[in-house]
Amino acid sequence: MKLFIPVIIFLFIWGIVLRIPELINGNYLFGHDHGRDYLAAYDIVVNHKFTLIGAEAGSGVAGINGIFHGPGYFYLIALAYILFQGNPIGGQLFMVLFGVLSLMLAWYIGYKIFGKIGSVLLLFFVAVSPLIVSQSRFIWSSHPITPFVLLALYFVYKIPQNPRKYAPLAVFMSGFSYHSQLGVAVPLTVSVLLSIPLIYKIRDVRVYLYCVLAIVFGYLPMFLFEARHGFMAVRSAWEYTVHGSAGGSSIFESKRLYSHGVDYWNNFTNTFTFEFGWISGQAQKILLYAVMPVVGFGLFQVRESKHRKFILFLVLMLMTTWAGYLVLNNVVWDYYLTHTRLGFLLLFTYAIVACVQRKKNTPFVSLAAIVISLFILGLGLGSAFRMYVSYTYDLGDTGKFEKIQGKRFVLDTIYKDANGQPFSVFVFIPSVYTWPYDYLFKTYGKQTYGYEPGRQKKGLAYLISEPDNDKPWRQNGWLETVVQGGKTIWIKTLLNGLILERREY
Repeated sequence: MKLFIPVIIFLFIWGIVLRIPELINGNYLFGHDHGRDYLAAYDIVVNHKFTLIGAEAGSGVAGINGIFHGPGYFYLIALAYILFQGNPIGGQLFMVLFGVLSLMLAWYIGYKIFGKIGSVLLLFFVAVSPLIVSQSRFIWSSHPITPFVLLALYFVYKIPQNPRKYAPLAVFMSGFSYHSQLGVAVPLTVSVLLSIPLIYKIRDVRVYLYCVLAIVFGYLPMFLFEARHGFMAVRSAWEYTVHGSAGGSSIFESKRLYSHGVDYWNNFTNTFTFEFGWISGQAQKILLYAVMPVVGFGLFQVRESKHRKFILFLVLMLMTTWAGYLVLNNVVWDYYLTHTRLGFLLLFTYAIVACVQRKKNTPFVSLAAIVISLFILGLGLGSAFRMYVSYTYDLGDTGKFEKIQGKRFVLDTIYKDANGQPFSVFVFIPSVYTWPYDYLFKTYGKQTYGYEPGRQKKGLAYLISEPDNDKPWRQNGWLETVVQGGKTIWIKTLLNGLILERREY
């Protein structure tokens, strides 16, 4: 492949350009989770409150209480806080860097497993897959996980070469990913542990002892926290498994099975298809359906033992994850399934490489080549349209309160209107928690204007009210109860519907 290096460089650049619009315009999402995580980083850096846990799983509304992601993400954001003096742009840069690391690992792992053709394919898939691209587009705890999952999968592939080394490494990396998303770490860890005896037929006792140590070190903060708090997560998980969440249904209730099946199918299709593009969504799915028989054919062409075992592991991982999530009485969100998404990409790469390298030419192989070419072309055109939208619309999209520039505009408006007077501020957000504004008043407001507002109904006050389109009565209830009283001086509607009110109490 004379064009191997130029193609790799082009795909790297393409993948990076897809990921950096928010880094270029400095206007990224800053909402509920972002404010919470940056307040945690603030506590670590400024108040020296170190923690053994991260955010609660499902932000406390997943139906399982007392189960937390690892604290590693909080410490990552704390590092960004230090390096960028509290400016959340540091977190956005970190998301992009993890995206670049994912591209590098995709190329390296693809080359090691499949050779040059496979490295180009896997890099292409990771570079343009919509759900993987989105991991670099906004700050979130689930987004740095892809490099860790890729490494875990690569170590599984290497197990036949040296079980004592790579089996524990695969287990450790699977567990370590809980610092980003527990919903990925647990099924991935279980899948690796099951594969060691079932697929790789390992009987060496030391391998299992090393894997136990790998679990301990991978989940160490969780074990320490659990030991200090009476194994709260274990009890909560057991209670949920046995009884379900409040108002929950049976695991085998048909509506739940159907709902989870739809979630799994959407995770698969959304790995390869774009919500919009120069090719219609229906046409994209037709291409995906057309290539599926080719993938099945290609996988059966793989003959080498280490590759067949790794394919079996990927299938086992899918089955284990899907079966395990049947106990969940909620939506199985895409970010719980990052590992299955990467499993799909690896299986597709295996199949396409096998078809391309097949020496015997038959009518089916020729048809398969046409279908594969159209499928890859469709992905390429979809990513090209995504890039077009990103640089013609997203790049200039500054007038929304959901993004950092919008929220800073709200703060600037308040501080300038107050003109140095002390004031209080009251915030209504549909999610209830006022974390993003709390953080920005502590950092941006204090750094720029020299002081932080109070929270008392006394003297000058400003009311920030984000629209609640789903339940508008809650916004009215807040106005009539929490912030009642005082005299309204003026009311303004800013940006895309946010209401700012000045009052005197």
